[in-house]
Amino acid sequence: GFALFHAALAMGAPWAALAWGGQAKAGPLPPRLQMGSTILAPFIAAMGMLLLIRGGWIYPELAATLFWPVWAIFLFVVTQMFGALRSDSRLEQRYMTPAYAVAAVLCAALAFAGMQ
Repeated sequence: GFALFHAALAMGAPWAALAWGGQAKAGPLPPRLQMGSTILAPFIAAMGMLLLIRGGWIYPELAATLFWPVWAIFLFVVTQMFGALRSDSRLEQRYMTPAYAVAAVLCAALAFAGMQ
């Protein structure tokens, strides 16, 4: 979902107030931040694939090997959550902070899964 969100921002969706710390107040992102979302979207999609593998939904034989990468993804999501919480945009604080919090809890659950 976050990858699709950033892909939409990169293509000009008018959701600037929900991303990048409220640097753009409304409408589409400015070109500099659109480039940031263009770069970020595939990285977030790759993180999603790693989470799907860790959860055993795809390539379940590789799930055990992704213990540390999932913790790295968890830390990334937590930094995003605190960034959204500190945003100048009320919309980002209101909607993205809880979304990142849910994602952080789910990442932690996947990271703890299989710990013996």
